Amino acid sequence: MATKIVYRCKNTGGPDGDCEHAASNETLEASAVTFNESGQAICPGETIFGEPCGAILEEVIPPKKLPLGIIAGSVAGLIVVACVVWFFFLGGDAQLRIEQTSITLAPGQSVKVEIFNDGNASLKLDDVTFSDNEFSVDKTEDSLEIAPGKSGFLRIKFAQKAQNNIQGKMTIDSNSSNGPVSIELEGNANPWTVAEKLNSTSTILDKE
Repeated sequence: MATKIVYRCKNTGGPDGDCEHAASNETLEASAVTFNESGQAICPGETIFGEPCGAILEEVIPPKKLPLGIIAGSVAGLIVVACVVWFFFLGGDAQLRIEQTSITLAPGQSVKVEIFNDGNASLKLDDVTFSDNEFSVDKTEDSLEIAPGKSGFLRIKFAQKAQNNIQGKMTIDSNSSNGPVSIELEGNANPWTVAEKLNSTSTILDKE
């Protein structure tokens, strides 16, 4: 493809006044100019006084324009790269999941609870609270942040000196997209309570 050349007039500040094309700093196509015997392009315009300009024009090679397809492809590529960067570093959601729905503990007993992150961002545990002070949690540094697709553990404990059966709840606050997650807890201070109730209501176990 041949390189296109246009011309620009720089006839400003001369005794005959500025050329109209120089004053506007416009470029001229080759078809709009004339050439002298030496092959030089001559300005076809007039000065501000109505006189022919006749100045020798300067050749200008305009910058090449990229094809529209290449520009569109480059822009689309940049958008894809930006989206990927945003997704891995800024986007995505953590999603907390716990398979246990309820836990029963005896006095002094502790149970390990596995916490899964089903999201595509790191899961950060903010706080673990209980509806009753007889329950507590041992939270290690390893369990404070869980990578996508991984799991961590919390150890739940029922007080050693608990005297009563307690129905409670553990709530985990985090950056999970599904909000706080809760588990039902039962502290069984008297493991014979159920048997005693059955014994007192059973006709089979009645003694004569």
